[in-house]
Amino acid sequence: MNGERNGSLAPVGKANKSTSTVLPSAVGHHFWTRSKMKCAFTFLCAMGLFCIIVYELYNWTSVLEQYESPHKEVTVDEIMLALSWAASPANFTSITSSSSAERSVVRLEHPEAQYCVGDTLSVLVEMKSYAGHPKAHGGDFIQARILSPKLNAGASGDVTDFLNGSYLVRYRLFWPGEVQVSVRLIHSSETVKLLQRNWTQDYNKAVHTGTFISGAKKETSLCSLRLGSDRPLCEYRKKEDGEYYACYRPKTLPCDTLALASSVYPRGYPRLTKEEAQLLDMKNSGIEIKNGFHPVTVFPCTGATYGSTKKCVAGMNSPFPGGYLFSNRWSSSFCQTGFFLSEYAVTRCLKGKTLYLLGDSTARQWIEYLEQRLKGMKFTLKGADLQLAVDANNNITIRWIRHAHPWVATYQSSVNASVTIPEALDSIAVVGGGQEDVIVVIGTGQHFRPSPPEVFIRRLLNIRRAILRLQARCPQAQVFIKLENNRDIKLGMIRFSNWYGYMQNLAQRKVFEDMRVALVDAWDMTVATYSLKLHPDNFIVSNQIAVALSFFCD
Repeated sequence: MNGERNGSLAPVGKANKSTSTVLPSAVGHHFWTRSKMKCAFTFLCAMGLFCIIVYELYNWTSVLEQYESPHKEVTVDEIMLALSWAASPANFTSITSSSSAERSVVRLEHPEAQYCVGDTLSVLVEMKSYAGHPKAHGGDFIQARILSPKLNAGASGDVTDFLNGSYLVRYRLFWPGEVQVSVRLIHSSETVKLLQRNWTQDYNKAVHTGTFISGAKKETSLCSLRLGSDRPLCEYRKKEDGEYYACYRPKTLPCDTLALASSVYPRGYPRLTKEEAQLLDMKNSGIEIKNGFHPVTVFPCTGATYGSTKKCVAGMNSPFPGGYLFSNRWSSSFCQTGFFLSEYAVTRCLKGKTLYLLGDSTARQWIEYLEQRLKGMKFTLKGADLQLAVDANNNITIRWIRHAHPWVATYQSSVNASVTIPEALDSIAVVGGGQEDVIVVIGTGQHFRPSPPEVFIRRLLNIRRAILRLQARCPQAQVFIKLENNRDIKLGMIRFSNWYGYMQNLAQRKVFEDMRVALVDAWDMTVATYSLKLHPDNFIVSNQIAVALSFFCD
């Protein structure tokens, strides 16, 4: 428009050959016209360049806003403060004063004449000691659920600690039929206090034997997240993420030849008194408290509602309990879970997509299950650190990548082949228009249980930053956090207690609560079924996958 306006406002005049005085005037007129056109052209170029700069700045600002705002930087101390637990008196001297499941009582709170689907059933737990005395403080670790074995149905209960020895457990009644109530004392408050002390202070419940290799030469040395400085150290740290790992320097080989590591559980460690050892005895853990009432009958009353019609969207609040199992199929209580248990439904949803599974062996279960379940899915690589499965016909690619230390395993694992989850996230490259085809599932925590919570929290915060970087360059990528599951503790309660897993799940919820990610609550599923397997059964794994698929497929 500027060029048209300048052309119309500055027409070229005709020169008068007979009048000498006209020539300079005509020349001057052409000179100024050309000057104006040059100025207009320069102005247009400048404006065009300005628009391009503004456009690019706008795009970069949008990217930076996605990366920096509204997500404030979170610190380890902030998360640690959020992991509160009821304090237990310091004067523990004998197990007779500790909480006892056999002596405690569960009774129905405000019994109703009739219970309908969608109602809340409440029970009161009155905790007593082995000596039969009522407890006067809280802090016991309780797991509660309702179940209907004949229906393959179960759901977790929500426990409220009154801090006076009494606990209220609320159950939402999701299905009709006869419903049993189960309340288990996993750990007494005295046991939790012992676990808490060791968890927060002890870095050496699981250490490593590091193998250094150079050519045909091998040397071994002790490695850990923390080592004393009385001997020369090989220190492995990155300033940008604040994480640290160290080995005692081998006799002759350089530090950069560390190649393998295997776990070691120091004998006679930690040192416990006789009374403390009794608290950690397996026979005193996970005991069911007897009910003072019979199972309740739930009716499908008119107008009863118990499901949700909301679409599952990343970033939405994921409560606990967040669903229930019926006929071995998980249904969410806060969004609409799809029926993704058949081969056809799973294949249709994953068609054209790349699925990244980052973390431990419970995340690896997903690729193993899908390779077995989907006929077209075949392993092209199956290693200890990396697995790759492909369905060429449906353009589906699944990768499992093992996370780096701490990795608790008695076999030798590769140090060089493993990467941290933030490093794996930063390596995800999106080419062309494939942003919506990237799905990331992060499952970690089990190998961190023997370490103090700050180690896990620091890793979570680095994962948080890496997710934000991924979402800045790939806004449509789907990211899932698979929480830890309940597990057996055959390797020792002091190292792998489910109380550690419960607290680490609280940390994960806190770290990712303001982000555009979705939770897959494996903890909820395994409490609802009282599964104590480190690697849950396939029907639980299939339900975890179905929950995730519900967030991006109809």
